[in-house]
Amino acid sequence: MRLLEITPVFVETIPQKLEDGKLYISKEFGIVAHSCACGCGGRCIMDLKPYWKDGWTLTEHGNNVVSLSPSVGNWSGENPYHAHYFIKNNKIDWL
Repeated sequence: MRLLEITPVFVETIPQKLEDGKLYISKEFGIVAHSCACGCGGRCIMDLKPYWKDGWTLTEHGNNVVSLSPSVGNWSGENPYHAHYFIKNNKIDWL
């Protein structure tokens, strides 16, 4: 089932098991991870700027609200291109 919202969780290290609907953010290691918002169970791992030159930009809006850019997409695995979305203000904006 496709998600329409995600909750940021700030952690030191990314947990082995990712809960659906949670966006795990490790500023210490410059990594963001979540279970794919389409519900397939795939892991989406993104490097963050400025830690990684070609990474994603995480914007914190306050009150535990975040946005991530550019878009998140699943271009590998058994069913590539089945998920493509933005995370804006904790909402999943499907493309």
